[in-house]
Formats: sequence, C-alpha cells, structure tokens
Amino acid sequence: MNSSRKLVASVAMSVAFVLGVPFSAYAGHDDDGFDPDNRSQAVKGFSLTSNGTTAMNHGKAQLEKSVITTSWGDGDIRVYDANYGDNGWHGSTDCVDWNAFMTSCDVMRVRFNQYQYKSYSEWKSLGCHEFGHTGDLGHRSKSNDTDNNSCMRSDRWPQYFDQHDLNAIAAGT
Repeated sequence: MNSSRKLVASVAMSVAFVLGVPFSAYAGHDDDGFDPDNRSQAVKGFSLTSNGTTAMNHGKAQLEKSVITTSWGDGDIRVYDANYGDNGWHGSTDCVDWNAFMTSCDVMRVRFNQYQYKSYSEWKSLGCHEFGHTGDLGHRSKSNDTDNNSCMRSDRWPQYFDQHDLNAIAAGT
C-alpha cells in the first residue's frame, strides 16, 4: 500500500512538472488567447479601401507561409478598415466568437485604422502583423528580434514573418 501511494505521488509530481514547464517555441511570443480553432482559416474583407485590401492580401499570404492554410470566405477571419480616429493604434485583432470551451477563437476580427498615414510597404507590414495575431503570435521586441526582421515588431515595419514567427505558429496551433 505504501509503495502505491509513492507511485501515485511520483506520477502526480511528474504531470505537474510537465504541465508547468513552458514550451520554448513560444519564447514569450504567444498571444495568450487568440489561438485559432484550427489550421484552416477562411478570410473575408468587408467594404475595404485599397489600403485595407493590400494589408489583408499580404497578411493572408504571410499566414499561408505557416502551417495555417487560408481560403476566401466568411467564417474565421473578418477584416475591416475605417477611420477609427487618433486612438494610438494602426491595427487591432480581437476574438469575437470563442469556442464552447473558451480555449480557442472561432471568429477573429482584424481592423486596420485609416486615421494615420502609412506607405504601401507599411500597409503590407500592418497586414502581416495583424494576421500574425490570428495565428496566435504576440508582439516581438528588440530583445527577441535582434535582426529586426519580424513583422510582429510594433516599433518597426518589416513586411514578413521570420523563422521564429513561423516556428511559434507551428508550435501553438
């Protein structure tokens, strides 16, 4: 009887250890809450300007470079652009429909703010950045993007996911 209690305690401690160890692929880069519900995402734009269309098309193309496949159609990622005013953000991504267990997002909303001027390349970068959030990526900083090449930086305008981003999407979805 004493040995079975030790075995149960040992198994419980092992499980607690495994669940408590963070996955290194996230590297502080997981978005903590925008996990897509699957690896196949339908994208639809709603009354987009040409800048919003540029951002959406580029973001969708960047997401396609990851383990997530995309298609055109309503259902998973809904994209809008408008003049949202001087609120401090160029783009925003949020979940508008969580799954029944509140563990992943069935429908995400991407919004591009037309208020601030952005060049063509900055619109592409913004699309990559916001679509990165739909793949569960969080923001990157100088400390974890030392070569300054990730569109997940909010203080720079790179246009593409780097390998770290792609690895984090694969590990998180």
